[in-house]
Amino acid sequence: MFQRTLESLGKHEGVKGVIVTSKEGLAISSTMDSEKTEKIAALITSLVGKAKSVVKEIGEGPLRFLTIDIENKEVLVAPEDEAVLIVLREKKKVE
Repeated sequence: MFQRTLESLGKHEGVKGVIVTSKEGLAISSTMDSEKTEKIAALITSLVGKAKSVVKEIGEGPLRFLTIDIENKEVLVAPEDEAVLIVLREKKKVE
């Protein structure tokens, strides 16, 4: 179902993995190995729930996008109504 989209996203420069998960944290589709997919999907959807609570408390509208900044990588998270898109990619090197 999502495989074509995952493959397309996976071709972008620096992308190391793409996961689509249900809002409950169950992996729907992924370009990564199943063990890593399950762990990341569960953790990220839990984090999305917490982030939505913070955004609701702030009162400025719904959560649309979440970025987790790591030293050499970043995790991009796009929560939707029934699914969450997770993209892991290397950061672009600043020269």
